[in-house]
Amino acid sequence: MSEPTVNPPYGANPEERGETEGTCTITVTVSDPMGLHLRTGKDVVRIASQFEAHITAKNLSRSSDAVDVKSILQLMQLQARKGHMLLLCAHGRDAADALNALSMLFS
Repeated sequence: MSEPTVNPPYGANPEERGETEGTCTITVTVSDPMGLHLRTGKDVVRIASQFEAHITAKNLSRSSDAVDVKSILQLMQLQARKGHMLLLCAHGRDAADALNALSMLFS
């Protein structure tokens, strides 16, 4: 698992637009022997929903589109098994905090 990486938003300098938003990414590994199933998925959705940031996940271990982490149905589409690597991306004022909280679920 890596620390969140803060990247500037696309386009002009955020300060010039009067924004303080940023984009953060983190790669986590699914460690649960049953993978990312409904019970653990529910916890991911619950934690993600506490933040304003828009958060997506993509399964790097198999071909998948990015999905909204705040939707249990979309999260289940990742079909993440034990050992799969997920790329979590968050955009918003509390993006880094959101990814820090979510990374705790995978450690």
